[in-house]
Amino acid sequence: MFAQASARIAALLPRLAAPRLPGLLEARLGPLLAAPTGLRGIALGFMLSALPCGLLYGALAGAAATGSALGGALAMVSFVAGTVPALVGVALLGRFFGKSHGRLMRGVAAGLFVLNGVVLAVMALRMLG
Repeated sequence: MFAQASARIAALLPRLAAPRLPGLLEARLGPLLAAPTGLRGIALGFMLSALPCGLLYGALAGAAATGSALGGALAMVSFVAGTVPALVGVALLGRFFGKSHGRLMRGVAAGLFVLNGVVLAVMALRMLG
């Protein structure tokens, strides 16, 4: 849904040139990004899973705060056990509602995307003064 909302909003913005990877990286990663199917898709999934997110940073900080390797490992296992079912549930619900209410859901997603941007902008402005 995020991609669909992004595409709808992007259609309203001016077109800019797409950023290019340096030549060596493009030669190595170009085929992987062009057709991420089969083993290429699995490799891309592993690479993308290494991208950081704020929720993961919080979990890592909590794991580090336990003060022991065992406590940190248990904290991270708990984090995974809690997030994987939630992400799978969101994906399944998105697929279910996308089939039956696709057009409506894309509109709702675009609206939520814009609302999220406005809320974040207001929060940033409040922090500035």
